[in-house]
This record gives sequence, structure tokens and C-alpha cells, in this order.
Amino acid sequence: MNAKMKKALFILIGAAAAIVLVVVIFVLTFDINRYKPRIEAAASEASGLTVRINGKLKLALFPNAGVSLEDILIQNKGAVIASAEKTEVEIKLLPLVKRKIVIQEIGVITPKFFITKDRKGHFNFETPERKPAEKELPAEPFKIGKIFVKNGQVHYQDEKSGEKSEANGCDLEVKNLAVLGGRSIFASSYDGNLSCREVKARGLKISDVQVVMKSREGSFEANPVMMKIFGGEGKGSVKGVMSGESPEYTVDFAITKFRFEEVLGAFKQKKSIRGELNLNSHLEMKGKNANEMKRSAQGEISLRGQGLLHESIDLDRVLEMYEKTQHVSLVDMGAFFIAGPLGTLLTKGYDFGSLYEASLGGKSTIPKLVSDWKVENGVAEAKDVAFSTKQNRVAMKGKLDFVNERFDNVIVAVLDEKGCVWFRQKIHGSFRHPRVEKVSILRSMAESVRNLFDNASELFTGEECEIFYTGSVKHPK
Repeated sequence: MNAKMKKALFILIGAAAAIVLVVVIFVLTFDINRYKPRIEAAASEASGLTVRINGKLKLALFPNAGVSLEDILIQNKGAVIASAEKTEVEIKLLPLVKRKIVIQEIGVITPKFFITKDRKGHFNFETPERKPAEKELPAEPFKIGKIFVKNGQVHYQDEKSGEKSEANGCDLEVKNLAVLGGRSIFASSYDGNLSCREVKARGLKISDVQVVMKSREGSFEANPVMMKIFGGEGKGSVKGVMSGESPEYTVDFAITKFRFEEVLGAFKQKKSIRGELNLNSHLEMKGKNANEMKRSAQGEISLRGQGLLHESIDLDRVLEMYEKTQHVSLVDMGAFFIAGPLGTLLTKGYDFGSLYEASLGGKSTIPKLVSDWKVENGVAEAKDVAFSTKQNRVAMKGKLDFVNERFDNVIVAVLDEKGCVWFRQKIHGSFRHPRVEKVSILRSMAESVRNLFDNASELFTGEECEIFYTGSVKHPK
């Protein structure tokens, strides 16, 4: 290398060192906190909310350019709707030369969200200038390499219904977020992962939630969705198509080896029934809100259980003593046992004391329980719904109208070996205020037993009866 080349190289190295030194001095001496009021004002103006940065702001250029903000508080009309211990924004350096800000990464540490819906249906984050339904984005496209949330919390309250729900210990990671200019937010594409330590809603408690997400220009998929619920393992998927006039969803979900006693405990019922259950469901729906989706719901729901144990009621004794007492509700028995978690939900608050009194305590073994339902337009129809005890078989027919929240000609019946009815009971009307008819006795079980012991088992031979049930639960031998 000649002398001129060496001299030029030394000049370049010196210039580079000087630039680095100037940048270091700038970073060390520049006080970004002086601009905190401007940043707060700009953020408040853009969101329509009150944004406050109670902690320090820090500027960094190495190893990555960006800014971090501590102790952020967001309010609307004096009410706190969000807070975060720390937020980090990383940007690319080269676009700054062209006076463009390109966000590479956004991180939010320990955020808390407090969402409330008032009695009129308005959310606490709504403002007169901005509505939550805004979906169209600015004409300029934007991309973000990564968005992550660590240890987040979400608290939700519906003031009209009084329902509360919360999610704790949530981590979210979204990669390669891209939204085309002027397109709906549903046209975005990204890959993401969501996990929550615990979710509570409507008395239910779900833990170890894990979701793998993917979105591609109008289609969304969460697969798999995994969680622990009722002592069992839940796994499924959710697929959505947002490109049409109305969003369409397909939900597949199964829970294996969950505990009946955990279901009862979730609905504040005594944990008197124990044993494992399996649930499988497939639902398709469409709509812009929950009500539209409920009205369009189509699919199947299947609940199966074997070897269940009721620790405080002898069901066979209840049925044996019925003709003497005639004050036991078959509807209670049918809804409580046949429909499983669904029946527990519908009959929440019912008094099952009559079953206990009739059985005088005791225990029951339920060898098999089947609860298969077909859903059409938000109405679930019983297709194969029955259970067996050591001596009897009980089945259910009818529909549950979740759109209008009504029982539609639901009948619970005690059956003979052929599937004909010994006696039955009907229920109809609203879920909240159902009308339960008196039990109809079509045959005497006691008479049948006496005839059996008198070797008169052919008494009913050739006698025709209306077959009530032909499903998979066989009559006990």
C-alpha cells in the first residue's frame, strides 16, 4: 500500500471514529425526557385518550436504535383503561436519513388492560371522535417485524349482566405483521403465538392456554388451541374467513378425560358425581357479532362417559320408589345426568333435594352416559341422549333453543327393554322460567317386576308400543 492510500485510509478511519464519538456524546448528553410533554400530547391526540408517561424515557442507538418508556398510564374520562411497566420501540436507522420512521419491533412489558362495557353497550375506550368499529387503515402500507407482550393481564366487566372475566400471565408474540395500504385490518398477514397462565370467565377456570396463530389476507387460523380445563386436556382449532360480506368461522374442539366433579364445582354444585368424560364438538357459524353467530350455528356436540359414580343418590331406588312418592322430577334427573355439563348449566340453581329424599342416600353407578346433539341455526336437537344404571335406562328427546333461550318439547323418559316408555315428563318454556308438566305414567314398573317374578314375562308379548329410544345405550341386563 503506497503512502497516499495509507493517508486516505487513516483519514477515513479518523472520520468514522469522529462520527461514532459524536453519536456517543449525543446519546449521552441528549435528554429525551425534555420532550415527554410533546410525546404525551401527540399520543393523546392520535388516540383520543389521555396518555401519561410517569417514568423515564431512554434513547439508544446501539446495538439497536430505539426508545423505551416506563410506567405508562392510559385513561379515558378519568378512568384507567390500560397501563404498562415498560414499552420498548426499536426502529431502523437508515430510513431516518429520508425522514421516515420504520418500526422494527415493539415490546410491552407487564401491561394491564381494564375493559368495561356499560349498560348502554358502550366500551370505556370509546371516544366521540373514534369508534372501535373503524377497520379501514391509512393508504400507506406498514410492516412491523415483531410485536411482543410479556406477562400481560386483561380484566373485562359487563355492567349490564354483571359478568366478569380475566386473563393473567399472558405472553404474545406476533411476527412479520404486514397490512396493505387502504385495506381492511382483516387483510393483514402475520404469524403469532399466544399463551396465558390462567383465564377465568363465567365461573369457569382454564389454565395453560397455548395458541398458534396465522393470518393471510382475509383468512385466520388458530391451530392448535390447547388448554387444561375441568381436570382434562382441551385441544382444537379455530378458522375464520373475513373476506366475505359476513365473517365465517369453523370451530373444532375436544376435551379428553375431564372430570365430572370439576364441572359441578365450576357451576357451584356439590361434587357428588365423579368420573371421566370426553367431549367432541364441531361448529360452523357466521356473523358480525355474537348474536348473529349464535343464530347461524351449525354442527354436532358429543359427550360420552363410562363408569360414573354418584356418591349420594341411589337412582335405581329413586325410580323404584317413584310410583309411591310421585314427587320426584324426572326432568331434574335427565337434565342433571344426561346432558352433563350442558344440563348443569341449564339447571343451575335447581333444587335436587327430591332425588336425595327419594333415594334415602346411597350410591349409584352409571355404566354409560351418551349425550349427542345436532345443532342447526342455534337450536340443539337431542339425537342420542341417554344413560343407564344397574337396573334402569333413562333417555331424553327434544330441542334446546339457544337463540330464544327456550326448551322445545323436551321429554325425559324411563324405558323398558324395548325402548318403550314406563313414564315420562315434559318441560317447555324459557330457560329461566321453565314449565315442567306432571309425570305421565304409561306403564307400572312395579307391576312388571311382579309379573316377572311370577313367570308372566310374556304378558306384554305382541303388545305394540311407541319406541321412544333406539340409541347406543343398551338396557341393563
